[in-house]
Amino acid sequence: MRLRYQVVVAVLVVTLMVTSFIAGRQFQSLAAFEPGKSLSSLRLLSLSGTANADQGSGSEVTLRPIETFQEVLSHVRKQYVSPVKSDGELTYGAIRGMLSVLRDEPYNDRYSRFMDPEEYRSFLEENEGHFGGIGAELGVREVKTDPAPGGKGIEGIRCPVCGADIGNPKQYQIVIISPLPDSPAERAGLKSGDHILRVDDVPTAALTLGDTVRRIKGAPGTSVSLLVGREGVSEPLQVKVTRAIISVHSAEYKMLPDHLGYLRISTFNDTTTDMVKKALKELRDDGMQGLLLDLRNDPGGGLETCIEVASQFVGKGTVVYIQERDQPRQPREATADARHLDVPLVVLVNNGSASASEILAGAIQDDRAGKLVGATTFGKGLVQTVFPLRDGSALALTTARYLTPKLRDIDHKGIAPDIAVEQTKTLDFIPPLSAKDVQAASALNELRQEIRRIARAW
Repeated sequence: MRLRYQVVVAVLVVTLMVTSFIAGRQFQSLAAFEPGKSLSSLRLLSLSGTANADQGSGSEVTLRPIETFQEVLSHVRKQYVSPVKSDGELTYGAIRGMLSVLRDEPYNDRYSRFMDPEEYRSFLEENEGHFGGIGAELGVREVKTDPAPGGKGIEGIRCPVCGADIGNPKQYQIVIISPLPDSPAERAGLKSGDHILRVDDVPTAALTLGDTVRRIKGAPGTSVSLLVGREGVSEPLQVKVTRAIISVHSAEYKMLPDHLGYLRISTFNDTTTDMVKKALKELRDDGMQGLLLDLRNDPGGGLETCIEVASQFVGKGTVVYIQERDQPRQPREATADARHLDVPLVVLVNNGSASASEILAGAIQDDRAGKLVGATTFGKGLVQTVFPLRDGSALALTTARYLTPKLRDIDHKGIAPDIAVEQTKTLDFIPPLSAKDVQAASALNELRQEIRRIARAW
């Protein structure tokens, strides 16, 4: 009897030790990957995964998904028909597959993505304003597919053997959000909205955004051939682009006739705030009577930089609202050195104006600090936070949506201009302020009229 008691006690002790070890490892992992979250805010579910708690709350942990992943990884390692190069390759693929789920209903998130170490290094270089490539910001857009004859698509068709989807009603295209000013992409005639069908001989339908970017980038002086589709053009266009070192001058400015200032912001990176402040000071010193702010083909950039720049146009007050999950809306206020422009302002926007440039345009429009001229903007109203990972890779995850000061949600909608002006339809690149730039001509005309209205009021 005593022997049986000792055996039972020993089994219980071993069981408790194993359970404690697993739980401790799980908490240790969470502490490492969520350094800002205390362990007291986490609650470990039963290891059997049978708890009835809400799995989506973000405050509870279960080992079941990790166990399932480990099981699948083990089967692939041991039984896949060909040897797999590395576990890292499989892990990265699994992460990308997990994030691809966020593209579909109910999330409709086109922007969360995983960056391997090479991609993350390139991302950091781009944020510093100096990198190699063709000089074009790429994104992903959903393609609206027509249903099959009879009104029914192919949704719901599955392989009778493995159950995989044969027909997926959602399709996506890699699109050019905007070519950067004076870049190889711009000089080659690529435009906002062009969708990339092939990179060299590889169709993009089977590539992720990261895969496409990797294939387009390359050594300066080498070339890449792109097959692009363009709205209003029946046949795809073959465009050959020679790669180069891209040095992004995030802002450029000059004085136009009649003391009209011109400021073009092409991206929001680490250099933009200082360049914008310098531009506005010099234009003011030169007697600027009105400003044309050109945000066309500006794909965006850092949120903090955008708020700093917006503060130079809208003065004190809320620049943007940030809405995080399960949190009250947070207003982001202008910086301490905020000031109104104090001269008439007209802003040029188009379909290539996205993200941070839309925050700036929306703040100006809601504040009535200036008028928007051009075409409806891209419609990216989501904020991504970049989480660097231990192996040099990174996760860019959508963590919030932003709303304009008047609480407009512009995601998938864009910002409509006060004065709509469509650019001339042409296959050629139209330089800003050139004779063919009808949007700029209309904006300058509106700026002159506003200056005259103010003069009459005095």
